Amino acid sequence: MNPESVLEKTAKGVEEIETRKHKLDAKLRPMLIAINGKLKASELAGQFAALGDANALLDDLLKQGFVRAAAGTAAPAAGGAAADPAKLKKAIAEAARFISEARGPGGDSINMEIEAAKSLDELNALLDSRRDLLDSALGKIKAAQFWQKIGPLLG
Repeated sequence: MNPESVLEKTAKGVEEIETRKHKLDAKLRPMLIAINGKLKASELAGQFAALGDANALLDDLLKQGFVRAAAGTAAPAAGGAAADPAKLKKAIAEAARFISEARGPGGDSINMEIEAAKSLDELNALLDSRRDLLDSALGKIKAAQFWQKIGPLLG
């Protein structure tokens, strides 16, 4: 995660704070609460250094889909590749197409979330957070085909 990225809670993150539905690890909950759409990842990491590797914990929140980089703040990390809008667009199109073909209208709600992704990291976190749902909805064979097809597009 880029230390300069300003982090904000996703709908899943807000839901977790309000209901504890996802049973977030006790180490991660205070970090999630502190994320307010104003603090940079580096500032949050400094505040929570006593918890251990705060950057890894922030990455965990991102991967689980509880937080995302606020719009316009997701500059690439040092040494990282610049975000490629064409690659994001292709990944979104492929994921949405596959789900639509497999689920029809039953895939509309997840496709709306997929199409709202603003970065490959956000898309990856979303799909990872919905992995069990997708595996169940698509079935064993289709799910394996989906992850095989979408995996290379997310990297």
